[in-house]
Amino acid sequence: MPALTLDRLLASIGFGSRKEARALVRMGMVELNGEVLDDPFVEFKERPESITVNGEEVPTIEKLYIMMDKPLDVECSHNARDHQSVFELLPDRFSAMGIQTVGRLDADSSGLLLFSNQGDFIHKVESPKKGYLKQYRVTLARPFTEEQKAELLRGIMLKDERRPVLARELSVDGDSVLISIGEGLYHQVRRMFAAVGNHVLTLKREAIGPVVLDQTLGKGGWRYLTAEEVASLT
Repeated sequence: MPALTLDRLLASIGFGSRKEARALVRMGMVELNGEVLDDPFVEFKERPESITVNGEEVPTIEKLYIMMDKPLDVECSHNARDHQSVFELLPDRFSAMGIQTVGRLDADSSGLLLFSNQGDFIHKVESPKKGYLKQYRVTLARPFTEEQKAELLRGIMLKDERRPVLARELSVDGDSVLISIGEGLYHQVRRMFAAVGNHVLTLKREAIGPVVLDQTLGKGGWRYLTAEEVASLT
């Protein structure tokens, strides 16, 4: 394994190519423990936990596992067409590290959105076979009836789908309905309520499996998943 030099370290956490990383160092923009580093080829025996680049302390994490409280009117695409891209709410270097959304939320939906640059992790969390339920809080245009609840729990056919889908968990919480599903079909929750004669006004995802949205993040806020949260999904 090649030695961990400063330029390799910077490139591994999204600061461009090794050539671009060397340029940052030579401009005096990289510090470690308050000391400016001027040699891009300095070697590290152990990977430092963080490094300061252009005044910002940056964790030297290569494997990204991120939680965001996604706001409305933001698209889960690197090439957003009608709204801001959700990736614009993250550091630019994350895109250089190959970050992707884990599943999606529509522009008119908000709440828990996960990101990673680890393909195996993305596949495991997205796969319906893994059984991770996704919980949503919805407000409806019309009163939610016992008949609608029974239909959703029993299972309904949606247009253009091959098999019925059903609510795995369903409860009323004040003015909202909490619904958990096991799939991630296009506009699934909205289509399910429409199929039983109701209409979703607002939709917010609050949990994916055991990982619950951190309510302290604020709209557009993000943080790294804890080791325990990552482990609970893998």
